[in-house]
Amino acid sequence: MKICLILAKSNFKGKWLIGDGKKMPWHVPEDLKRFSALTRGNAVIMGSGTWRSIGSKPLKGRANIVLSRSDAEFDGAKKAKSLEEALEICRSSGCEKVFVIGGEGPFNQALPMADEVFVTEIAGRFSGSVFAPNLSVSPQWRQSEKGEWKRSRIERRGYRFLKFVKRKKELNE
Repeated sequence: MKICLILAKSNFKGKWLIGDGKKMPWHVPEDLKRFSALTRGNAVIMGSGTWRSIGSKPLKGRANIVLSRSDAEFDGAKKAKSLEEALEICRSSGCEKVFVIGGEGPFNQALPMADEVFVTEIAGRFSGSVFAPNLSVSPQWRQSEKGEWKRSRIERRGYRFLKFVKRKKELNE
């Protein structure tokens, strides 16, 4: 089973800003279209904050799993108390690909197990308090794709698509 992360980010003082704790600070329809195309037909794992930020409803065409230690129920989604439990739910369901879609805690927990990270880089200055690990400075990750800058049809915001893959350990280590 392949484990992937998918996120939209803006650069903020050398960090990858992904939100303000309630929502993403930008609206780029092309990013949402790519997100849908990549995740549809697969499983998505998210924290309860991300669940609330998408309207507390499951994403259609995907197996939705929400990470939460509370007694809360998540209509249309399965609940897991840990990332390991969520991944076991995916394995036992025969999922071939799993996407961790947020927030900061799930990204940090999943990164060591991940194979690929799909990123939409958003141009502009934004404020927020939720961050993802900056893979462009990580020795464990290599940027494998870097799209050209484009302008969104809404707000004419600049964006580009990036992909990172985990570096393979050298055979002689």
